[in-house]
Amino acid sequence: MNPLRQLECAIVKGNIKKATAMAEKCLETGYPPRVIIDQGVLKAMEEVGKKWKVYEYFIPNVLVSAMATKLCLNILRPLLKVPGSRFIGKAVAGTVEGDIHDIGKNIVIMFMEAAGFEVIDLGVDVAPGSFIKAVKKEKANLLILSCLYTVNMKAMEDTVIALGKTGLKGKVKTLIGGAPITQGFATSIGADGYGRDALEGVRKARELIHAGK
Repeated sequence: MNPLRQLECAIVKGNIKKATAMAEKCLETGYPPRVIIDQGVLKAMEEVGKKWKVYEYFIPNVLVSAMATKLCLNILRPLLKVPGSRFIGKAVAGTVEGDIHDIGKNIVIMFMEAAGFEVIDLGVDVAPGSFIKAVKKEKANLLILSCLYTVNMKAMEDTVIALGKTGLKGKVKTLIGGAPITQGFATSIGADGYGRDALEGVRKARELIHAGK
């Protein structure tokens, strides 16, 4: 089994020690960092996502694979910051005001980073003004909003409205998700996209960024 395949399997199984060792091994073997990410790390997380969707994996499984992904990306990401490396876009992400849950958000961020996005994580309970301030400061072209409960959906709407008032709407795309969120809600508040899960979120984010170029 080649190092890329071993890396993929280690991440899927949540074997953090082996995953990081195989990331290093892939580099030593001569694989370019972007190939390692695309054909090893991202491929592994796509498999984890599929297992999650059919209830073969649960939150603990996803979290340990996500941690393996994060540590592998910590090894690989610095090597990508050279001319010619693929960079899709820059995103600001956070859980909306009043909501302190971050598991879903963190998983989405892992997938986004593996796919080639730079993500600024604002954490949880983030006020609309804080999102807007970060988007301006970071010159982001994507805003990712997450919430777990219906009661916090108003804060999500308020954030999208606040972005519109800045004149950045259109230049900065909005992508929302979370347990109570639907495509209908996303459309009703003027969000640019909705991701049912991390895999769909990455796909939609790519579409939004490419459409805006």
